[in-house]
Amino acid sequence: MKIGHWVLALTLTAGQAFCGEIVELGGFDAECSYKFTGKVATGDAAKIDALNTYGSAGASLCLDSPGGSLLEGIAMFNAIWNSQMHTRVVDGDRCESACAIAWLGGGVQEGTLAVRFPSRSIEPGGILGFHAPSLNLPAGGSYPAGDVENAFRIALTAAEGYFDIKLTTDDNVEALNDFLYARILETPGESMFRIQSLAEALMANVAVSAAKAPEKILKTNLVHLCENAYLVHRGVDVALSDAAAHLKKLRDAAEPGERVGYVDETSWVIRMDGERRSQHVCVISDSTFGFFLERAKRYNAGGLYPNGRADFPTISLSLQKVDVWPGEPAQKVWDAVSDEMILTRDSIEMPHYAFYDGLTRLTDLPPH
Repeated sequence: MKIGHWVLALTLTAGQAFCGEIVELGGFDAECSYKFTGKVATGDAAKIDALNTYGSAGASLCLDSPGGSLLEGIAMFNAIWNSQMHTRVVDGDRCESACAIAWLGGGVQEGTLAVRFPSRSIEPGGILGFHAPSLNLPAGGSYPAGDVENAFRIALTAAEGYFDIKLTTDDNVEALNDFLYARILETPGESMFRIQSLAEALMANVAVSAAKAPEKILKTNLVHLCENAYLVHRGVDVALSDAAAHLKKLRDAAEPGERVGYVDETSWVIRMDGERRSQHVCVISDSTFGFFLERAKRYNAGGLYPNGRADFPTISLSLQKVDVWPGEPAQKVWDAVSDEMILTRDSIEMPHYAFYDGLTRLTDLPPH
């Protein structure tokens, strides 16, 4: 295979037969207003630009593609990011390589201030996969220097496009967070990093739709929720290889003894790990639980995509560092929370599926 032909395959369409196709399936409130299938090729971003996105409501674009031109995938990302577009990968479909880069653009701006909200999701059973740009030259060949240089520049342009996406933000919404960016860069072009576990989805900021919300919450669920919240809050540790390693580190460092306490008959407090002269805890109020459980029941009984977006219950919690030394008994932690001996406090909102174990495979989540 000549390198010039490989360059063409990376960046251009080899003909209309290999172009992606977009078909209209429903209106703004449908699970899929439109569906993209086939390989990503030159001209696909222009097709997205031409779609009716139904004003502020936004259209939903379901994606089912093995990838294709990374440069066109980046162009599709820009077209989606700059429009009112929800992106989805539904059960049984896959969106990988250039398609996954396009998927990152999903989101809408709402309200008089046009505040941006991310809206990109996968269903359990949907496949979302990423990898780094690379040449993938056939082994054993010799190629003209000019062709090699041209191929290298194309791959470098794709890498620059990834970096531009990493820098893309709007109203504190990141198109590509540190965890997912790190996973992409470490995955060779001939491999694929796929979002397969709950911890991976949470750390990569990949929303998971079509999973049933828990209507009964046990102490074990509280620990899982707080573990997942700290995974998201702390973000990527470059010394760790994957989400499972992040979760293992958190669990190995957990304070011994009682993990869950009920304080002042108003709040649940979950002990996590220690840090020098303090302990980390997670605090959830009773009133928050009541509101969440009401929404969970409505969500489980109702539709998945009101107003065209994947809408699921969330729960607010407070991540705190209390003035208690590591290794001190649980009662000292409960007393510190009660007495407001708080060194730091951060609020975070988590989706309903964060109540499940972070090691759970997406395909094992209870279906909606």
